[in-house]
Amino acid sequence: MSEAAEPARRETFVDHAAVYAAVGASAAADLLRFPPEGSTPFEDQLKLGSGADRFLTASNVLMTWGAQRSSGIEVVDVQHGGIEHYAGVVFGSDGTPEVSPEADVRYGPDGEAFLTAGTTALLRWPGGRTERKMRVVYVTDEARRAGFALGTADEAGVIGETAYVVEHREDDTVWAVARGFYWAPASGLFGLKARAAIRLAVRDTVHQLAALAPGAASEQKTS
Repeated sequence: MSEAAEPARRETFVDHAAVYAAVGASAAADLLRFPPEGSTPFEDQLKLGSGADRFLTASNVLMTWGAQRSSGIEVVDVQHGGIEHYAGVVFGSDGTPEVSPEADVRYGPDGEAFLTAGTTALLRWPGGRTERKMRVVYVTDEARRAGFALGTADEAGVIGETAYVVEHREDDTVWAVARGFYWAPASGLFGLKARAAIRLAVRDTVHQLAALAPGAASEQKTS
């Protein structure tokens, strides 16, 4: 586990229709020390390489569901958030909310639109596991940092939020970082079963992070 990363300076954020408390808390610098009450926090990171080209490639993959799809998760029923539905909130460098500028839609190399705050999708894991409705609660779009936070939008399993971020650090290395927090399923699991469900969710997140490594996406496509 790594030290908690500083929150992004500019983020769009949406908090409607959430099924958990503390929406957006995955961006908090002190998440691991002070997680939302009763939740299990986590953070992991993976070195992807170095250089601006690696950062650009990894961030393009990340912002078009690449971490999920390359780890074997099917992403369907995508409903893009947009300025006509929700403009989001932009925070200045001092943390003060500002009027959100009109958002430009960005596209990856394959022509797929980048994720935006408010986007929802249904995620289907292999092996017949329960599918989950998820919502993008904020996006980060900076010169050396890109990513999004994905929050649960149903109560069919663990509840909480994960931020997926690609960082181009000062030493020119490129890292993928996942951090967030989960509560046990709302179905009432307790004790060992609840902890096992949370461990599985965190393991899924780490698997998605690994899918951003060079060559992982192409290996998934040929497997």
